[in-house]
Amino acid sequence: MSTSTEVVFVVAVADLDIFSQRFILSKFIMADEEDGEFFRLFADVPLNPPEKRDMCDRCKRPLSVCLCAHFPSKYLQISTRVHVLQHPREESRLLTTVPLLEVCLPPEKLVIRRGRRFNSKTDWPELHKIMTKPTTLLLYPGPEAENIKKMDKLAPGEHYDIIVLDGTWRQAKDIFHNNPFLCQARQVQLEHDHISEYVIRTQPNSKSLCTIEAIALSLSVLENNDEVAEALIRPLRALCKIQLDHGAVVHFNKDHQDEILLRA
Repeated sequence: MSTSTEVVFVVAVADLDIFSQRFILSKFIMADEEDGEFFRLFADVPLNPPEKRDMCDRCKRPLSVCLCAHFPSKYLQISTRVHVLQHPREESRLLTTVPLLEVCLPPEKLVIRRGRRFNSKTDWPELHKIMTKPTTLLLYPGPEAENIKKMDKLAPGEHYDIIVLDGTWRQAKDIFHNNPFLCQARQVQLEHDHISEYVIRTQPNSKSLCTIEAIALSLSVLENNDEVAEALIRPLRALCKIQLDHGAVVHFNKDHQDEILLRA
């Protein structure tokens, strides 16, 4: 292929969407060295690839399904600092709830760390530093976990740090068991009657909550403010409705699925 042809090819491919680019490049690799064969394959690419949708700068979603009307008009004012330990696979999944948190909570009150292991004090110094504080909580259920509703009210000027594991239940367990230092924190759990509104993904049981719901209910307790929970859950509710309106189906929790099987 001549130099001028290569330039035209690069410019043409650059104007295409990512799917068409991948199609072109795969055909280019398989094509014969003769220009005629290559351009015969090039002709298979759609001439009018789909246009990119305009995106919202705030919620990072297409404007047609923007969630900003459901977010608080400004960051929620809270004293608690939330530390999310997110499993790497959760970050790449669609429709995760941590991005909703990032729009609602001030950056200085929300710290997101991604990984499977956080044992190194050199790599995660700030995380290990807060483990020595009596006001650091680990939100994770277990026989030794305390009811978060029974936490003491802190003196003015003090605040809680709460660590939350983000991922599927299997991934959360993986983080918990691979990071024994987390047990230095005061382990707490939510005792609640809230039915998860995260209906576009399957929950393990009827008491399970998604990450933003667990944080919302925890903050409503620690901040003594029920409005915090509603402000955080509102965009989740809107997200699920939009997905259902666009063809998604309701996912029942596994307890409900087992009950249906028993009745069948």
